[in-house]
Amino acid sequence: MTRTERTPRLLAARAKELGISAEDVEKRDFADDSPRGNAIGRMVDASEIAYLTAFLTSDKAWAVTGELVVATGGAGRSVYY
Repeated sequence: MTRTERTPRLLAARAKELGISAEDVEKRDFADDSPRGNAIGRMVDASEIAYLTAFLTSDKAWAVTGELVVATGGAGRSVYY
Protein backbone atom coordinates (compact mmCIF):
# COMPACT_ATOMS: atom_id res chain seq x y z
CA MET A 1 0.00 0.00 0.00
CA THR A 2 1.21 3.46 -0.89
CA ARG A 3 0.15 6.59 1.02
CA THR A 4 -2.01 8.75 -1.24
CA GLU A 5 -4.86 11.23 -0.79
CA ARG A 6 -7.19 8.27 -0.24
CA THR A 7 -5.17 6.68 2.58
CA PRO A 8 -6.55 8.67 5.55
CA ARG A 9 -10.10 7.62 4.67
CA LEU A 10 -9.10 3.96 4.34
CA LEU A 11 -7.19 4.01 7.63
CA ALA A 12 -10.11 5.71 9.40
CA ALA A 13 -12.54 3.08 8.14
CA ARG A 14 -10.26 0.24 9.27
CA ALA A 15 -9.74 1.97 12.64
CA LYS A 16 -13.48 2.25 13.18
CA GLU A 17 -13.85 -1.44 12.30
CA LEU A 18 -11.18 -2.43 14.83
CA GLY A 19 -12.03 0.13 17.49
CA ILE A 20 -8.55 1.68 17.52
CA SER A 21 -7.02 4.89 16.20
CA ALA A 22 -5.95 5.30 12.57
CA GLU A 23 -2.37 5.79 13.79
CA ASP A 24 -2.52 2.46 15.63
CA VAL A 25 -3.88 0.73 12.53
CA GLU A 26 -0.97 2.01 10.50
CA LYS A 27 1.61 1.06 13.14
CA ARG A 28 0.10 -2.40 13.52
CA ASP A 29 -0.45 -3.14 9.84
CA PHE A 30 2.85 -1.85 8.52
CA ALA A 31 5.24 -3.06 11.18
CA ASP A 32 8.01 -5.35 9.95
CA ASP A 33 6.57 -8.34 11.83
CA SER A 34 3.06 -7.87 10.43
CA PRO A 35 1.86 -9.98 7.48
CA ARG A 36 1.05 -6.67 5.76
CA GLY A 37 4.29 -5.06 6.89
CA ASN A 38 7.51 -4.27 5.08
CA ALA A 39 11.21 -3.96 5.82
CA ILE A 40 11.10 -0.19 6.36
CA GLY A 41 8.32 -0.52 8.96
CA ARG A 42 6.05 2.14 7.48
CA MET A 43 3.86 2.86 4.49
CA VAL A 44 5.58 3.96 1.28
CA ASP A 45 4.68 7.54 0.38
CA ALA A 46 3.55 8.48 -3.14
CA SER A 47 6.34 11.06 -3.27
CA GLU A 48 8.87 8.22 -2.93
CA ILE A 49 7.36 6.54 -5.98
CA ALA A 50 7.55 9.89 -7.79
CA TYR A 51 11.26 10.25 -6.93
CA LEU A 52 11.93 6.79 -8.33
CA THR A 53 9.92 7.55 -11.45
CA ALA A 54 11.80 10.82 -11.97
CA PHE A 55 15.11 9.00 -11.65
CA LEU A 56 14.12 6.21 -14.04
CA THR A 57 13.01 8.74 -16.66
CA SER A 58 16.16 10.82 -16.30
CA ASP A 59 19.48 10.62 -18.11
CA LYS A 60 21.00 9.32 -14.87
CA ALA A 61 19.26 5.96 -15.35
CA TRP A 62 20.89 5.23 -18.69
CA ALA A 63 22.30 1.90 -17.47
CA VAL A 64 18.94 0.63 -16.22
CA THR A 65 17.61 -1.47 -19.06
CA GLY A 66 14.93 -4.10 -18.71
CA GLU A 67 15.30 -4.17 -14.93
CA LEU A 68 12.62 -4.81 -12.38
CA VAL A 69 12.42 -2.06 -9.77
CA VAL A 70 10.07 -2.78 -6.90
CA ALA A 71 9.32 0.16 -4.61
CA THR A 72 7.43 -1.61 -1.85
CA GLY A 73 9.64 -0.81 1.10
CA GLY A 74 10.61 -4.47 1.19
CA ALA A 75 7.10 -5.94 1.35
CA GLY A 76 6.54 -9.39 -0.01
CA ARG A 77 8.86 -11.75 -1.72
CA SER A 78 7.07 -12.18 -5.01
CA VAL A 79 7.13 -10.21 -8.20
CA TYR A 80 4.05 -10.19 -10.40
CA TYR A 81 4.18 -9.21 -14.04
